[in-house]
Order: sequence, then C-alpha cells, then structure tokens
Amino acid sequence: MESVWRKYLTSGKFGKLENGAQLDTVVVGGGIAGIMCAYMLSKSGHSVTLIEAGKILEGVTASTTAHVTALQGKYRDIPAAKKRRLYYQSQTEAIDGIEKLGIDCDFRRLDGFVFGDKKDIKKEYNAMRKFCPDLEHSSDKIKLPNQAQFNPIKFCLGLLGGFDIIENCRIKKVKLTRKRLVTEDKVFKYKRLVLATGFPIVNIRGLYAFKMYKSFSYAVCVPDGKKVGALHNAAAGDGLTYRDSADGVIIGGLDHRTGRHKCSDYFDKLSKARKFAWAANDCMTFDAIPIAGRLLRFRARKSAYVISGFGKWGMTNSYVCAKIVDDIINKRPNIYKRLFKPTRVLNIKVWLKFFWNFLQDGLGLLAGLFSSGKRVCPHMGCRLKLNPNTGTFDCPCHGSRFTGKGDIITSPAVDANEKLSR
Repeated sequence: MESVWRKYLTSGKFGKLENGAQLDTVVVGGGIAGIMCAYMLSKSGHSVTLIEAGKILEGVTASTTAHVTALQGKYRDIPAAKKRRLYYQSQTEAIDGIEKLGIDCDFRRLDGFVFGDKKDIKKEYNAMRKFCPDLEHSSDKIKLPNQAQFNPIKFCLGLLGGFDIIENCRIKKVKLTRKRLVTEDKVFKYKRLVLATGFPIVNIRGLYAFKMYKSFSYAVCVPDGKKVGALHNAAAGDGLTYRDSADGVIIGGLDHRTGRHKCSDYFDKLSKARKFAWAANDCMTFDAIPIAGRLLRFRARKSAYVISGFGKWGMTNSYVCAKIVDDIINKRPNIYKRLFKPTRVLNIKVWLKFFWNFLQDGLGLLAGLFSSGKRVCPHMGCRLKLNPNTGTFDCPCHGSRFTGKGDIITSPAVDANEKLSR
C-alpha cells in the first residue's frame, strides 16, 4: 500500500539521543501536528527537540487526502451554536495562516462542497448559516468558496530547520511528575513536553484512552480521469471525498471504527482503476472538537501538553492546535484555548456517547481475556482483529495497529506484539 504523498518523502540525517540528556522542550510525534508545534515553539525562542518513533511524516500525515477546508460536514455534531461559530473561525484562520507561511507546497484555493442526503444537508446548512454568510445551499449540497488543498509532505518539509529531530526513538513510558521519558534503553529529562502522537500514549492520567476512539478510512488515486476542480466531502460519516492531485483524482472515505470493518473489499468499492491505494487511522472526539492544551487539570499541568482528536481534519487543526499550545506556553492570549481544552466539561449528549464507548471498550477488554496471546493488544489488553483490506491487526478499543509480524504501525501502543510473528 502506498499513498500519492510518499514519493515526496526525503531521508535526512538527524541527531541521536544520549542517555541522561536534559532537554528543554520535547515534542513527541513526527507528523504534521508535531512538526507544526515544534516549528512554532522554535520561532518563539524555545530550544525544541522533536522525537519520532519511526520516520517523520510516514504515519497519518502520509495517509491524508489533504483537504484544507473549514467546510467539514461536522458542524451539526458540535453541541452549541457558540462553539460552532468559534470552531469555524479557527478553521478559516488556519487556512489563511498556512497560506501566509508562503511554503512551496502546491497550495491552491478552491471551492469546497459538502453533498449528501437532503435532510443531512439541511441540518448542516442550518448549523452554519448564521455565522457563514458566504455559504450557498441547494437541495443536496452546500458550497463554501475560497477553501484550499496542498501537498502535505512538501508543506511539512518546508517547516524543518529550526529544531532538532530524533528518529527511530519510541517513547515507552512517560513519567510526568519526575519529568522523564523512557525509551527501550535510555532515560532523559525534559522541561516541557508536548504529546502529538495521534492517540496520546498515556492511559489512565487524563483518561484519554476513554475520551476518544479511532476511525479508519480508505483512499485511492484514480489516474487519467477528469479533474473535479474543487473539494468534495460527503455529509455522511461513511461517505466519499474527492480532490485533484498531480497523479489523478483522490477518492477517500468509507469510514468505520478501527478494528470494526464490515467487508474486505473497501478499496474495490472506491475504484478498481486505481494507481495508488492507502488507508488512514484518525483520532475522533465525542463532541467533534479536537483537544489542545495542558495534558492534566492538576498534577504536572504546567509542563505537559497534548494535541489530538482532529477527527479527519488534521490539516487545519494541526495549525490551530499547535498555535494554542504555543500561546499557552508563551503566556499569550488565545480565543480558542477554552474551546479546545482537553479537560473541558462535556454536555449530557456527549456524555451518553462517552459511556456507550466505555461499554464497547469493556467488551473488547473482556474478549481479550478469552483470546490467545497472539490476538491481544499490548496497550490495554483488547482483542485484535485482522483487517483483510490492509493485512493488519487492529485494536477495536483504542485503534493501535500492528503488522502481521507484530510491529507497531500506530499508537497508542508502545510495545510490539511479538507473539503475532510466532
């Protein structure tokens, strides 16, 4: 499996981490969110070290469809009108901010569309129309001009240079009170820590293992087809998306919760005439708003921060969330800080979703107790499920993914499942 973006990846010679090192600001996670955060903090005068378990940009960022849009088809899921307005404002500012950076990344302004069932479209339009005067509505779609697309790898490579990068260094344990990070063979200290690992690699503290879940989606690139000339997103959660690229038209979608697929031919459903095929594994929150800010409400709250939960829209939210963390660390005001706060209070509708997820995770843990060691996720013990579309073993509870040999593909697991290779 290979995405259209992987050919733009370049191998660099980065630094090595010495045992017992004392670092100033550490960002864990080498995707667009981690790189954006490291870039902003370094521009603010901090000495930043970015640490990646594998190679930078080879995870979720290389698997995106790279829609840079505020028209996301999710506003009806945000529980309050004030929050919808503020979230929309954050997304439009992110698009402008990305453009103003002036990085050579094939950035292009385009119209954005959301299409689907008439009732869904009507609900989405009603959720947005009061704060979005440029929104256009017809029976089965809504349109918002001046959105964008870009090449995410070119963009991220343009941000490198102002901070240190350590690759192939998986963090095994986070000791928040002692401000230490533990790898396979090293222990080192930090002054500040930002976790931008997709799903946070802490379990009990902050309850992030229960506040979010992971959603799987598929994408193909169809060559030599007619260009669509705009961004198209389905209102339905398992619908399709379309955008142009240098290699053809990228078609994505058919979302389902990670580890809970319903068939084995998702790629064929998108298109058999494909040049590239790949899959993404995204972190979702129950109120449709990402998290960015202090990791905990009380202990270690002034030294540890988290960025996660982009819900399929990581291109804009990476910018927004990195800016929030940068402003908090540098004691600058940020009007979005409260909206994206990791420890925010959820309303009753969101709590119902939370408890339903908690029960489903409980079933996954119970299934793990009665499974062979080969099929148990080393993260928290849920039963892994084989996804025949990708040939990977996926966790239905927290979204960790493993190769057939048990190697980690995505977090929050920090240990391989060595029994899979036996």
